[in-house]
Amino acid sequence: RKIRRLGIAVAIVVALYSVGWFFVASKFETFLKDHLNTRGPVDIECPGLATSGFPFLIGFSCDKTEFADRSTGNALTAGAFRAAARIYSPGSAVVELDGPANVSLSDGSSLSAQWKSLRSSFSAGFSHLKTLSVVGEAVSLNYLSDALPDSIDARAAHGELHVRGTGDDLEAAVLARNLEFGVEGGGPVLPMLSTSLQITFDGKAGLLQGRPLLATPVGGQLTSFKIEMPDGLYGEMSGPYEIDEDGYISGEFKTRLEKLDLWEQHLLKLFPDGGSTISGVAALLRGLAKDDKVNVNLVVDKGTITLSMVPIGKIPPF
Repeated sequence: RKIRRLGIAVAIVVALYSVGWFFVASKFETFLKDHLNTRGPVDIECPGLATSGFPFLIGFSCDKTEFADRSTGNALTAGAFRAAARIYSPGSAVVELDGPANVSLSDGSSLSAQWKSLRSSFSAGFSHLKTLSVVGEAVSLNYLSDALPDSIDARAAHGELHVRGTGDDLEAAVLARNLEFGVEGGGPVLPMLSTSLQITFDGKAGLLQGRPLLATPVGGQLTSFKIEMPDGLYGEMSGPYEIDEDGYISGEFKTRLEKLDLWEQHLLKLFPDGGSTISGVAALLRGLAKDDKVNVNLVVDKGTITLSMVPIGKIPPF
């Protein structure tokens, strides 16, 4: 009798849960239909809208994704869109988007992208995002602008972006493996490399609420910036930085370089007009190196880079 009662209770709970899930899903679908596939200042088209995820998830999917901002003229089209959140954690969700994607901007430039997989996850509070992560595999980008003689191609075997708020500050991390840059129909501008960046923006957690990142002077900590190449070239730097109201960067960065000959060879190919400066700096670094590795401090003052009081280059304003 107890087993029978337990079975009946379980059946009632499952039935009530199922009814509740489908009731919430229908309300959710109605809400989405009221806010998507409508005309307004921002047009969002999501044809083939359907809810899914029973029993432990609730989400929706679209056959195609279209976005247009009438005020700016920016527009996006992409493939199928899928989003799902756990019933017990509605503030966190996972989003998948199929390619290809095409972006047209108000200045006449355009960006097209393709990928094998692209997945994003985020957590949100009542008024803003808390964390955001994007992971892509076999990502390729093509950027075309009237300001450039040729379109720019970029490809990466794997890419990641992670952002989170820590108090009033914003922390970001970027990773790209087997990254290549080039021009359409031409050779690569940069040799294949892998790179990672970890950085903190002081007082910029408001970016997760939609505020601009560089609207005012900004400072923070470059926790780590690394570059690696298959031929053994390696570089890493870290240190505090600040960007003034004119967009010029200043800071002092601890820098480690390995395989100095390879650094010189690659830089000479990239900047043939700066051969004497590059070779001179390479000779200075070799004098400070041990076992083809060197640790130095690079000082940047309003965009001017100096090594041991010797100017070696400039960083344009942001």
